[in-house]
Amino acid sequence: MIFDNIMFHNVAELEESDKGYKMWRVPQEVREHLNDTAKNSTSGCATGVELRFKIKGDSATLLLMADKAEEASVAYIYYGSIQGGWENSSRIIFNQNTRITIQKPHNMDFLKQLSNTENLPFNPEVVRVVLPYGHIYYVGVEGEVEPPTKEDLPTKTYLAYGSSITHGSLALAAPYTYPFRLSQKLGCDYINLGMAGSAHMEKAMAEYIISRKDWDFATVEMGINMLDMDVELFDKRIDEFTEILAKENRPIYATSIYGFSAPNMQDAGKKRRKIVEKYANERLNFVDGLEFLNHSSYISQDMVHPSIEGMEEIVKNWYSILIR
Repeated sequence: MIFDNIMFHNVAELEESDKGYKMWRVPQEVREHLNDTAKNSTSGCATGVELRFKIKGDSATLLLMADKAEEASVAYIYYGSIQGGWENSSRIIFNQNTRITIQKPHNMDFLKQLSNTENLPFNPEVVRVVLPYGHIYYVGVEGEVEPPTKEDLPTKTYLAYGSSITHGSLALAAPYTYPFRLSQKLGCDYINLGMAGSAHMEKAMAEYIISRKDWDFATVEMGINMLDMDVELFDKRIDEFTEILAKENRPIYATSIYGFSAPNMQDAGKKRRKIVEKYANERLNFVDGLEFLNHSSYISQDMVHPSIEGMEEIVKNWYSILIR
């Protein structure tokens, strides 16, 4: 989506509010058919959202606002594929109008040379403001900017759908989510459709994923948000979800629940892993979730979410599969 000469990457709709523009990753006609948390909250989290633009002058200033949250809302700045330096690496977004001024690098010629030599997928002239996974509002921009062109961006795009683990919870920073890191290693772009606590495998979400023409391959993580769901309903959801995805010609890779440590959830997790395997193994490119992460020392204190080391373990193992 292009608005104010900025590319709103991973944004399907902008909704004007008294705080600014709320960024929805899923359009209203799809949200209406999702569970209440996905419909009203997580679809509006800025997970995987990037504000992308080229600076025409010496600098540009974004005005952003964050909803109050327990954790700091931090935006990370990249020049194409290259992380910003110490003076331009990150900015905190407060729950009031926050001005984020970004300078055009004085060493752009070198960054271009480096990007060409290393075959980096993004043009370093493209500023990428990588937003955190909370609720962030776009207020405006000051300075002359223009959106990137197709030639400025990677040629291929990876789409990821799943729970809070895909969404990025406990990755500590947006660039350490496994979809972001995996896209870096693969040299492609990414679309993060992680839905923390609300990846319920609705039919509408499966239909939305295959209706999008802006991705080349996808991964779906299924099950952890549905441990409390009746087993029969779980079975039906996975059956319908995978049946719809199986109609797609583009490669879709599926996995079941990643390893976790909570003892009271193990039996439910085991049963649901088997259900996911039953359907996904027949219809998609299936790999058991335990093959991606099965180290208790890589799980955070909550005993469910991977730590940052666990995220990197998931990246390493997905990468080995996707490059085959």
